[in-house]
This record gives sequence, structure tokens and C-alpha cells, in this order.
Amino acid sequence: MARRRKAGNDTAVTAAWRASWGGIVALILFTAFLNLLRFATPLYLLQVLDRIPVSRSVETLVLLTVMVLAAVAAGLALEVVRRRMLTRWGTWIERRFGPILVNQELSSPGARPAADITRALSDLGRVRSFVSQGAASWLDVFWVPIFLFGSFLIHPLLGTVALSAVGLLVILAILQEWSTREARRVSNDASREAGVLVIDAERNRESVGALSMSSALTEKWQRSAGGKLTERERIEARQNFYRILIRGLGEILRIGMIAFGLWLTIVGEMTLGGIFAARVMAGFGYTLAERAARNWRSLREARTAYASLKQRLADNGEAQVSILPSMTQAPLILDKVSFRHQGQREDVVRRLSVSLAPGEGLLITGTGGTGKTTLSRLIVGIIEPRYGQVRLGDVQIARVPQDIRANLIGYLPQHTEIFTGTVRENISRLGDAPFEEVVAAAELAGIHERIIAMPQGYDTPIGPEATGLSGSERKRIALARAFLGKPRLIVLDEPMANLDDATRRALGTALKQLKAEGCTIVATQAVHSTPLSRMADKFLILGGGTLEVTRAESSKKAEQADDGTGLRSVT
Repeated sequence: MARRRKAGNDTAVTAAWRASWGGIVALILFTAFLNLLRFATPLYLLQVLDRIPVSRSVETLVLLTVMVLAAVAAGLALEVVRRRMLTRWGTWIERRFGPILVNQELSSPGARPAADITRALSDLGRVRSFVSQGAASWLDVFWVPIFLFGSFLIHPLLGTVALSAVGLLVILAILQEWSTREARRVSNDASREAGVLVIDAERNRESVGALSMSSALTEKWQRSAGGKLTERERIEARQNFYRILIRGLGEILRIGMIAFGLWLTIVGEMTLGGIFAARVMAGFGYTLAERAARNWRSLREARTAYASLKQRLADNGEAQVSILPSMTQAPLILDKVSFRHQGQREDVVRRLSVSLAPGEGLLITGTGGTGKTTLSRLIVGIIEPRYGQVRLGDVQIARVPQDIRANLIGYLPQHTEIFTGTVRENISRLGDAPFEEVVAAAELAGIHERIIAMPQGYDTPIGPEATGLSGSERKRIALARAFLGKPRLIVLDEPMANLDDATRRALGTALKQLKAEGCTIVATQAVHSTPLSRMADKFLILGGGTLEVTRAESSKKAEQADDGTGLRSVT
């Protein structure tokens, strides 16, 4: 028997395009009808100004007026529907890809920057914003040549004037983009730097206050923010300059169309209705081009964001993962594992091989910076080895589907992590685990009595900045999260930190119970404690190379080196 994740031939982006084709065709048709209806106004002016004064037919005037008003109303209705469709399409895109991106960035193995999720969602927001607000302008821009051609049909000279104005508009838009690009980059960098500085200061508020660092931080922030304000002022000055030029060019176009039109009327080559009809069509063409020029930056940013999203989602297809049911009872195997942090020359872990059967415990020891935390992350699949494999049986842990890994692995990171939510939500990993399992995990971690003494018990809100919880209580809530459901593999990084003696003894008892029920326990600690030493069947000493020592071999050494605090000098 094998468990397979559904595999598809299409990426998520390709599937979304296929699902959107019906709406895209409808948008193209709506845009075509909307712009065709815009011709009603110049045709109305052509007929009314040239024929009504001659025929003096009030009925014809009324009929033409009713017809053009109906066309305008229909165009407005189509515009409302089109905008609504684009807004809903943008919302659909964000709803479709938002959860995928968040899940992908949170679950992907590897040492990924903390800003990756924010950057991915920012790219998605740019695409959604362009679809909802800027796409209509670029759908209309394809009709600019048609309106200019209409002016040419009335008279080539007027068409040339309109075409020249649109050409100058494009040149001005390009110059505006080019002249503000570097200033925008500097402003964005300064804004980012100032924002990071404020976030860091807020995160370390206690140190800032205790060490009187507020004045120095304020001065540093002011330097970053000041650079941003200077560049922003320069950008706005240039943008205002080009906006005024573009607006003035539009006014010149309108005046020029009337002036040349009247001259052509004087020489007998045009009628009064033709002047105004050509002017309206040229105005439509210029306005559509101007709207597109205003949205040029949003188009460029949306294209960049789309390319980034496409790359992120390219490997998000449901790949096949064949898993035997016996995998959950297979030994944990580190097969010649090597890992090196980016930018470093030396491996933190080099060609490490360990095998740990169900029911066995491993204690990883070593001084600070020898790779205990890195090895813990490798074991649970947070990062992937540079060489070698970390497997349960024949399956690499990083490839195990998330729904299986959620019930398979319990992990306590070195730094205690508390999420915004209730105590129950924190222990249940923000899921909907049965309440009895949450209570059982809290009891194993020795935090149950403290929780029920809280104002709302397990429903008490807590979070990273919540007061009222000591470091030991936070650590035990995180331990309860690791123990939830008594997972097959439990990896604890510095579990004894911030715990008193009674809690440490209780934790040692819990570890023995979990190990006796078939779980493999992996604990990491720089200073050995008696509860952990008694739990372990194997020891792994890191620093100056690696050495694996069996329980039988280390017991004698431990008796020789233990001065009452635990194993101290195994080398």
C-alpha cells in the first residue's frame, strides 16, 4: 500500500489561467462594446451639427439625442460591470494563491529569510491591485489607434495632430519613469532601513529602556527617515513637473484640433460637425493613453511580481510521495549528513551517520556553536542537508506530507515560541486537536495546574508580548505543544533551560513515558542533566568532530565524571 499526493501536469499558475479564461473573454468583449459605444458621441456631433441646422427637424434631434443618451448609459453600465468583474477577479486571485504561498513559505525546508512570506504576499498584493485597478486602462489602450484612425478618417491633418500629441505623451511618460527611478530606489531603501530599525527597537524595548538607547536609536532613525524624505521630495517635484506637462499637452491637443479644424472649414475641406467629432475621438484616444501612462509603473511592478509568484509556485505542484504504512515505525537514520550555513567555509555537521530505533533515546551534547541546534533542525526537516539524507526508514523526513508530519514529529526550538491565541490553540498547534489530547500534553509538560488557575483556563488569551507568564511557564506550554498526540519523534532543543529542579524531574519522567510508548526522543543540551542522561540510550558529542557512544559505553564514563549534577566530561 502506498500513499500518493495528487500529481498534476499543470502548475498552480497555469491552472488559474485556465480557470480564468471564460472571464477574460467576457472582459475583452465588454471592453470592445464599451469602446464601440464611445463612438456614439462623435457620430452624434457629426449628425447634429451638420444636418439639424439644415433640416430644422426637431424630431430627428430628439431621436438622435435619445439614442446617444442610451448609448452613453449602456457604456456606463458596461464600465460598472467590467470594473466589478476585475475587482472580483483580483480578489479571487488573492484568495486562491494567498493560502498556497503562506503554506509553502512556512513549510518549505531550508534556511529561508524571515521576510520571504511578507515579500510573497506583497507580490500577490501588487498583482491583485493591478488587476482590480490598473488592468482596465491597459485593456482600453489597445483602442487608442482605433480612435486616432477615426480622426484620420475625418481628415488626415487632424489625425496627424492627434497622433503627434499621443507620441509626445509616450515620450514624457518614459522620461518621467527614467528620471525618478534612482530616487525611488534610494527612497525605498531608506524607508526599509528606517522600518527595520523601528521594528528592532520595539522588539527589544526592554534593552532600549534599560540601557538608555532611545536617543541613539532616534538619531539613527532620523538619519534614515531624513534620506527618505529628501528623495521623496525630489520624486514628487519631478512627477508634478511631468504631470503638468502632460496636462498641458492635452489642452494643446484640444485647442489645436479646433484651430486646425476651423482653418480646414474656412478653406472648405471640413464641416463644423467634423471638427467636433474629430476632437472628441482624439480626446478619447489621448485620455486612454494618458491613463495607461499613469499606470505604467503599476504594470511594471505587477509584471515583476507575477514573475516572482510564478517562480515561487512553479514547484508547488502536488508531487508524488510514496509511503509505506510501516514508515512510522521505521528507525530514524542520519546517513552521512553534512551541512554548512550559507557564507561559511566549514561544515557544521560533516558526514554524520546515526541510526535510532523506535523506543531509543539520543542525547546530543557539545559546547555552544558546535551544531546542536542545526542538527535538531535537520532531524525535523526544517532545513535540508548539503549532502546525505535524514530518513525515517526509506523516506526522507523533508518529503513526508505535512498531514503525516503533523502527527509524527514534536519539536521544541531553542527559543520558546508563543503564538497569539489561547493557551489551547498554542498547545494544539493552532489546530483543532481534541481537548483531551491538549490536557494530556499539558499534564506531561507539568503546566496543567498552572493553566487551570488562569482566569479563563485553557481559553486564556496569550501571545508573544503577553505578560503574566514566566519564562518557565512559556517553556512548558511549548513543551506541551511538542508532546501533543505523543508523536513518534520528539526533538527538544535545550529543554531544561529556564526550568526549576522539580519541573526538570517531571520532564525527565515525561520523556521516559513517551519513550516507553514507542517514541524516539532526541534531546539537545550543552550541559548534561541526570534526567536526560538516564533517558538516553545513545550519546552524540559535537565539537572537534563527532562521536557516537552507546549507553553501555558511556555509563561507566558517566559514573566517573558525574559529580552529582550529571554527565560532564564525555569526550
